[in-house]
Amino acid sequence: MTYFAHEVAPLRLARMPMIGQKKSAILELVVFWGLSICAVIASEVIGLKQMWEDGVVYTVVLFAAIGTALRPVWGRKSFWTSLALIFAGHTIALLVVLQALPPRRFGIPKLLLIPVGAIEGVVITGILWKRMKALRTSEPRS
Repeated sequence: MTYFAHEVAPLRLARMPMIGQKKSAILELVVFWGLSICAVIASEVIGLKQMWEDGVVYTVVLFAAIGTALRPVWGRKSFWTSLALIFAGHTIALLVVLQALPPRRFGIPKLLLIPVGAIEGVVITGILWKRMKALRTSEPRS
């Protein structure tokens, strides 16, 4: 089978890593871990009770992961407004849940936070991604 140059070139380019990909991946990791560590340190310095500290760190890690996963849509204003609304809803729900939980010496059970965070992260990411996709298709083409 014979291939023409214009047929092969896109296939090669699709497999080649982009030049800035490695640099942006490192930057994303630095931002993610930097925010997470800052949340832990700030919670300790402020002197929050363990349960509230867990809630702060959980929220920062969750939204840092969501933001990192949805980096391609950072340039859209609608992404940031949607994320702000979801963040407000998350914060209100978290406050209600933390107030309802009985005080515990070691805060929220950490093994519980992992699956809850994973499920919440997938749901929020899915909602945001679907919204961005819907807004993109409804925008007039130029």
